[in-house]
Amino acid sequence: MLPDGAPTREATLEQALSVWSAYLGANVPLLLVRNPDRARKLLMRAFGISGKEPVGIPVNTRRPLSEAVKRSGGKPLFVELDADLNLDPTTPGLADTRLIWAQPVAGMAPPTELSGATLFVDYGFTLPVPLADGASSLTGAATLWGLHLPGDEHGALIAFSDAALYAAAVDALTDDDAFTDFPHAVAQCERLSGADGLAARLLAVDAATREGMEAGAGLPMSPVLGRCALPFGLAVRVPVEADLATFISYVRNENLDLDWLPEIQPMFYVTNQVTTDRERTRRSAEHLARWIVAPLGPDFVDDEITHAVLGILKAAEYTGVRWYTDPERAQWYGDLMFEWYGPDHDAYRVQFETRVALEAVAD
Repeated sequence: MLPDGAPTREATLEQALSVWSAYLGANVPLLLVRNPDRARKLLMRAFGISGKEPVGIPVNTRRPLSEAVKRSGGKPLFVELDADLNLDPTTPGLADTRLIWAQPVAGMAPPTELSGATLFVDYGFTLPVPLADGASSLTGAATLWGLHLPGDEHGALIAFSDAALYAAAVDALTDDDAFTDFPHAVAQCERLSGADGLAARLLAVDAATREGMEAGAGLPMSPVLGRCALPFGLAVRVPVEADLATFISYVRNENLDLDWLPEIQPMFYVTNQVTTDRERTRRSAEHLARWIVAPLGPDFVDDEITHAVLGILKAAEYTGVRWYTDPERAQWYGDLMFEWYGPDHDAYRVQFETRVALEAVAD
């Protein structure tokens, strides 16, 4: 949220769009809308949703998106998730769906687009970041972000990768959608921008934490490629070989203020009531539950970054999944523990199949 009392200056719509375009670093059409709810409904009007047409939304969607689909003339179709939180293309009914919404958590990258359907990306609960590869960084036909401004107009920004959709959205704009708080929109952009801005500081902390997590813990993390929203934490996947409750307990016992993804954005309660494949929906919940988030702050110092890594690293060590993404190193480390401490040691023991072990079996 833009702090109360943040300095503002007079600005026009054109000036507000210009500063946001420069910040994103992408020459794509932009629209400012009153709030994320109005932005969602505007996009669905522009797309032509009506007559209770099925609209795909993730099984862990937030209520505002589900309600926006229904109030826009659509019918929510809850799309299952795989282990990497990509949309499951085998979800029943998805083949006949023209539009799918993604709602990435914690600023994670959007899921892979599915063939034959248009994708909208909803980052309404976080802010934009500069697009590393310009317009090509955007996934889908439209991406919306919340601007989190004070007052009645919270603000939403939409970036379009589809020129025809942009033209349709402009035509569909109503007075209820209109955004007028241009001074605060510019102030929020200026707060994010620059080498000392909120975005640069938080992305630097994110990069340092990722580097430490990869080198020390070696666990799967949410990808950077395609990410276009401000992360409020580093999302890490706990391997299936580790007992989840034990892993989380170990992390929290290291005094790490850990978030569990189902606590941030759980399975939407309606999914269990309307699913036609209960087993598949249960698997989606299990996939979701494997993700934890180490909270990050823009002003973290080295000790705080180290602590964010160490809590998860130690849990990975204790549960035998350290260096899960580097199985040869894991095998080397496990062998080293045997060499140093003997066969009865209580140090690290690999709990997953490594390439070295598989090759030994093959021989």
